Amino acid sequence: MIRAISTKVMAALCAAFVAVHIALGLLSLDMVSSAWPVLLAMAVYLTAVAVVLRPSSGRLPLRSTVFVLMAVTALTLLVTSVLPTDRWPGYASWHLAATYTLLVAVNIRGQVLLSWIGVLLSVILNTFWASQTTLGLVGGLMLNIATVGWVTVSTGIGHLLRTNDRKVGQYRADAEAAADWFAAEQALHVARTNWLEHVRQVAGPALGQIANPHHAITERDRLEFQLAEAQFRDEIRGRVLATAKVVEAARSARQRGVTVQLLDDRRQNLTPRMLAAVTEHVVSILNQARTGTVTARARPQGGDLAVTIYAAPDNPDEATFVEFTDRSPEP
Repeated sequence: MIRAISTKVMAALCAAFVAVHIALGLLSLDMVSSAWPVLLAMAVYLTAVAVVLRPSSGRLPLRSTVFVLMAVTALTLLVTSVLPTDRWPGYASWHLAATYTLLVAVNIRGQVLLSWIGVLLSVILNTFWASQTTLGLVGGLMLNIATVGWVTVSTGIGHLLRTNDRKVGQYRADAEAAADWFAAEQALHVARTNWLEHVRQVAGPALGQIANPHHAITERDRLEFQLAEAQFRDEIRGRVLATAKVVEAARSARQRGVTVQLLDDRRQNLTPRMLAAVTEHVVSILNQARTGTVTARARPQGGDLAVTIYAAPDNPDEATFVEFTDRSPEP
């Protein structure tokens, strides 16, 4: 289906054509030898129009297309069976316009090859009928000029519109890709700006003291430098575990002489519930630690464990090991 032509627009155009064709056929009943084949052909025509205009995504379904081709064949046989054979049928041959209306709709809805198969069927049937009347072979061929012409035009227009659809789709995809790239760049810029500001706040005072030739570095200053460096290490290596509460608790623990390691081998965020539970336990263990080492590690995804916390004080009997699984935030 061509996106440039909506189903509503096609339905309105077909409705107008159908009304004209039915009116012409009814006004020409005096020219046919029997009325009931014409009326039956009109019923077949209306059914085929309903099928070809039925909303569906993408191309017209194959089953519907085959039904329309069968309808084209049926209404052609029905109408030609009662047309006059000794003169030009005039508006009584309304089925020709009905045929190309259906085939143009099939063509526009993406079944180009099958629409041309329908044209071939129509040409063969009408030419065969005309060859047995005073119209002759040439007259029969002339009857099909409009059908061939309209389907040719619709094929050309359909090709142009489909090409336009592809270009519009490509432009849209390029625009979306550009927007995504710009958004990613903006997010990266914001992240870099926030990180630089954070570094300036944490390391700025220490760097100012180091750069000041008139400031004598004391042991207290050295400790602050080490704590700042450890905080950056936690935030880089610990990533998901380095929440504000954990970083603050780790700083206090280091001031008491505890060795703290925050390691993120997972490289994927924890669920909010899991992160809250992990943060609570890490902070609790860090606040209780007075000596030794505390290691909190986010485990690689795919294993049974999500996070482990190991506290190893100087007394091995007081060691603490806490596990968090991916299935539950509770240790």
